[in-house]
Amino acid sequence: MILTMRTWQVSREHYTEFARLSEDDFWPEFERLDGRPLALWVARVGMQERVVLMTSYTSLEHWLATRSWGTAAAKLKALTDRREKLHGDTDLIALLPLSHRQPLSNAPEAEPGWYVLETWHVIQQQLESFRSLTEDRWLPWAAADGRLRLIGCWRSYVGPADRVLVLLRVAAMADWDTRTFAGGTAGLADTAESTAAREALAKRRVIAELLSTAMLTPLTRRRP
Repeated sequence: MILTMRTWQVSREHYTEFARLSEDDFWPEFERLDGRPLALWVARVGMQERVVLMTSYTSLEHWLATRSWGTAAAKLKALTDRREKLHGDTDLIALLPLSHRQPLSNAPEAEPGWYVLETWHVIQQQLESFRSLTEDRWLPWAAADGRLRLIGCWRSYVGPADRVLVLLRVAAMADWDTRTFAGGTAGLADTAESTAAREALAKRRVIAELLSTAMLTPLTRRRP
């Protein structure tokens, strides 16, 4: 599996039409090539306001093969031309799975909630430690009440080196804040599980550097 993240600079007045063209027109044709768009978001806080798309492919070869559009070339080219009129600059990175949890299905929650995209600097030798501290030791406590969910962790493949992206879905921003102890531990029960989670986060801060945190809101009905 390989995942790509593309961002676009889109004027706010074009968000609705850009999302409609993507979800209703472009994605059905694109999925004939077996790619799977996960969702379209807009970054609200923590990074330049841009439209964000994540797409999964079975392999690097699959991703590269879709660039030629295959038999859907004419329709996809026409849809791309229409969508390009709505955006300015764009960029693209490719990622490989790091966590065991990956977005293979649509979100189970009825409400869109918030999505938190964390970007970390993690050296190659610490990747598995970062994954284990996040997914095996912190997440079981953080996700116990269902208000936080790990979508996935990925490491950079085509793009900036030594980067790890973590995508979380939270019911409200306060859920992310308290569960990462960014706002302190006031109001949290002091249990063996929360102590273990706190220790895991402390160890993670030693081996990794948090570079940025962006808050995303979905623009499409589909979301992971």
